[in-house]
Amino acid sequence: MFAIGSILLTVSMAALPEDQVTTTQVRETIQRSIPYIEEKGLWWIEQKKCVTCHRVGTMVWSLGSAKLNGFQVSDKLDEWLQWAVDQSLSKNEKGTIVGLGNKEGVAQILWSFDRTSVVPDQIEARKKLAALLLDGQQPDGSWKAGGQLPFQKRPASETNSVTTMWLILTLLREGTNKENAQAVAQAMQYIKASPPGKSTEWYVVRLLLAVQEKDSDLRDQMVSQLRSLQKPDGGWGWMVADESDALGTGMALYALVVAGLDRQDASVKGAQQFLVSTLRDDGSWPVRGTKEKKKASIEETAVFWGTTWAVIGLVESLPQ
Repeated sequence: MFAIGSILLTVSMAALPEDQVTTTQVRETIQRSIPYIEEKGLWWIEQKKCVTCHRVGTMVWSLGSAKLNGFQVSDKLDEWLQWAVDQSLSKNEKGTIVGLGNKEGVAQILWSFDRTSVVPDQIEARKKLAALLLDGQQPDGSWKAGGQLPFQKRPASETNSVTTMWLILTLLREGTNKENAQAVAQAMQYIKASPPGKSTEWYVVRLLLAVQEKDSDLRDQMVSQLRSLQKPDGGWGWMVADESDALGTGMALYALVVAGLDRQDASVKGAQQFLVSTLRDDGSWPVRGTKEKKKASIEETAVFWGTTWAVIGLVESLPQ
């Protein structure tokens, strides 16, 4: 965690509503959403048997984060994580390692591990998963987005940039070595030459990269930009121009707190308020489709992504 400049850490208490959300309400919201994530995630594993659809990764990440912070989750979480690892490292009917077609999902699985664990099997699994991320880097330093991601409602070039940033961030987090240092350096040149995106996710992952690289000037700049995109209701849309949703809000909340923004800051409290107030009775949040052809309606996959990201963001924003 890094300290933000004094200007960014200043909290305008006058900007906070008198009925601002409480820690108890945040915790209750997280706990209410966990059964939804478990039920829909397990359904996907059992019925779809698919780890390449960028779904199981945020499932185990959100549940793992909740568990580490004292929330009650299924005792099968370790089993689900092991399933995700085994499936990612297995080979399909063509003899290709499955995780190579789902690198962002592999990155999410890596983020779900308890990094304080010294269990040899977990350390070895992380090494094998991280090695998959190096495959397929393009001559310009980027990686192409996999699966259905290229069909999202943002420019394909931005989706590739976001994928590239997630992979770099994960590799840096896992630790640079002779095998990946050159790949990371080449990818960073590509990212630094890329234009700002149209999605909140672009600003989120760019901020996380600045934090990881200990670039305080860029970190402060990205915090300021991300805060400027927050809407009056306290949320962010996954696309900057869209109405607030749990997907964009969860991501933004997570990144801002990781970057060092005070947990009592108006931006953090506003995001918490939006998520607490928009949780549905079934423990999920409504999110419109991220694909261009499905952007007008609430889509189940986007709902699941948004719900997992809301939990990731809310857990991170709890008092330490």
